[in-house]
Parts: sequence; C-alpha cells; structure tokens
Amino acid sequence: MIPRPLLYPRPRPLPRARTAAQALTLGLCLTLATCLMPTGSGAKEASAEKHVTVLGRNWVVAPAEQAPGLYRAVRLNTELQPNRPPAVLSARQAVRAFRKATGCSANLDSLYRNITGAYFATLICPRK
Repeated sequence: MIPRPLLYPRPRPLPRARTAAQALTLGLCLTLATCLMPTGSGAKEASAEKHVTVLGRNWVVAPAEQAPGLYRAVRLNTELQPNRPPAVLSARQAVRAFRKATGCSANLDSLYRNITGAYFATLICPRK
C-alpha cells in the first residue's frame, strides 16, 4: 500500500520572539495589561469621581490609580443622539472637563489618551 498524505497539518510549536526588540515589546505589553486590570478599589474610586457636562457631552473625571496627582477623564457615549451639539475636539473637551470637575487646569504637557479613549493628565491647581 502507498501511504496517503495527512489531511490535517501537523501542530506547530508556539512562535518565539525572533529578536530582542520583539521580546521586549511582548514583555512591555504583558506588564501594561496587568497594570490596567481593576484592583477592586471601586468603592473608594466611586466616591471620588465627578460627573460633568461639557458642550452637551457627559464626562466622568476621577483620580487615576496609576500615579498620585494623575487624573482620568472618560466621555460617556450613552446617549447616541442624532441631533446633538456640534463636535469639538475631544482633547479640548477633556481639558474643560478637568477644569469643571476639579477647578484646576490640566497640564497640557502631560495630557495623553489611551486606546480606550480615556484622557489622563496631571493638574495645575491655583494656590490660595
């Protein structure tokens, strides 16, 4: 009898990092993924967050867990209304949300946005 070829491909081993840069990137991604997981401090965070409205859009501003003095602004997009106010850049809205919720202005050099659409910034508060 003539042996027939296999109909299913043989299982291949998991791919390995080909270069040091790929290994470093993979390690960084895994580290960031574990840092962004919720830690269970929802009760403390829920009391500190403030809901504000900026140009007809609802925002939630709260201190971020990543570092002291860092704040997070997230736009709530639950309304999905077709006839809403005109769009303004979301970064400008986030800066206005920080000011409205805390009374402090956002440090524009530290303002950044992550992949989920949340804005993070340190705040500059006036001295009294």
